Formats: sequence, structure tokens, C-alpha cells
Amino acid sequence: MRRAWLTGTAVLVAAGVLAGCSPPRYHLIAAYNGDDGKPWIMLAPCGRTDITSVDVSSWPSDRNGSPYTPGTEELSGWRSGFDPGIGGGSLPLFDPPASWSVRPDGEQRILPGRQYSVEFYSPEDGVYYGQVYFTAEDLAGLEPGEVWAGDRALTRKEFREYRADEC
Repeated sequence: MRRAWLTGTAVLVAAGVLAGCSPPRYHLIAAYNGDDGKPWIMLAPCGRTDITSVDVSSWPSDRNGSPYTPGTEELSGWRSGFDPGIGGGSLPLFDPPASWSVRPDGEQRILPGRQYSVEFYSPEDGVYYGQVYFTAEDLAGLEPGEVWAGDRALTRKEFREYRADEC
């Protein structure tokens, strides 16, 4: 069954690539400061759709026009494998559930001067990605009860309304 699901997903993705289009990207992830003082993320897929992978990556937020050279900087992030059934919810940015198959990349803490990207992939209800981009400075500027989503600070209520509009 899992092999059939993976084959079906691969066929859908390949069809999208060959057709010259890629799955849409929606701002369905919020980053915020947890009560523990650490950065957290809220994965908010549309409806009850499944999430099969999550990716946290980062790069220097200001390269001063210099081209990116892999291997010349600290890494900070992680990638999950294809784990059907991830679903939505909140989790510490650098502490994904032990049940996920995760590959850490470098430092497992937020680093200043870096742009972070968190993305999830959902193969259901029309394949799509959820995403958020932020910096340590964006999170430091949040007021209590605010989240960072769609390139701006929002209250949790505004994020729920924003998510409903995106979906």
C-alpha cells in the first residue's frame, strides 16, 4: 500500500513538472516564540489534509551581493523523510517528534543573521506546499500572542483567518 501511495505521489509530482507548473505555495505555517523562550512553528494544512514531509533550512540573510558558496557557512535546520500522517499542530522549531525520520543539518538552534524557511508538503486535495520565511530578528520583534506568517506579524486570530482565506 505504501509503495502504491509513493508511486502515485511521484507520478503526480512528475506530471506537474512535465506540465511546466509546480504545486502552489501557501502561507500555512506560523513561527512564534514559545512559552519556553524557544522558537516554535505551527503547521496549519488546509482542512484535514495530510502532511508528508517538513523541511527547515537557512541561509545568510545578507550576503552583500556575494554569490552563495555551499559549505562556507554554518548550517541550521533539518529535513523529515516522507512520513505519511504528520498532520498539523505546533512543535519546537528544532525538536521535531521522535517518531519522524529526521536528518539534522548543522546547528539545531536559531542563529542570528540568517533567513529561515520552513516548508511542508501535502499530496492531498490538490498537491500544495505550506511555507513561512523569517529571521531571528523577526521573532524577537513579536509581541506576546503574535506569530510570524505571510512575511508579517499577526495575532493568532488573524493567522487563523489568513489560513482560512489561503485554503
